[in-house]
Amino acid sequence: PEWEVAASSGKYESDYNGNIAYSYAKRGQVLLAERFTKDYPEVAFVSTHPGWVRTAAVDGAYGDNAKYLEPFRNLWEGSEGIAWLTATPKKNLESGAFYLDRSPQRKHIAGLFMTDGSFTKNSEKEVDVMMKKLEECVGV
Repeated sequence: PEWEVAASSGKYESDYNGNIAYSYAKRGQVLLAERFTKDYPEVAFVSTHPGWVRTAAVDGAYGDNAKYLEPFRNLWEGSEGIAWLTATPKKNLESGAFYLDRSPQRKHIAGLFMTDGSFTKNSEKEVDVMMKKLEECVGV
């Protein structure tokens, strides 16, 4: 989406939705890992999904619909893969990948019956705009 929509800013500020904001932030992490992989190939950049852990935040965000996220993980199971990513040697990582349970996963599941799709893919120009907006936000 456009920056103002993704950031819930400007005329979209009153439309804030935590689930949508999380989705946009997670998508941004995937895009950052891909871009930084190209810009800084000597460093491994990845994004990750910890799996669904039953927390107060998940219960608050999804309510009765949280049952569709099962099976839930405990806190250790949710954090173990992330801890592994921070400690494993670079040779064990696919830079730019999206990880779950120590393994790269598909990034674009937007097709029929959860198959690969193109709805969540972004053009280089869209990523360039995101990077410019991020630089403006941090004053670079």
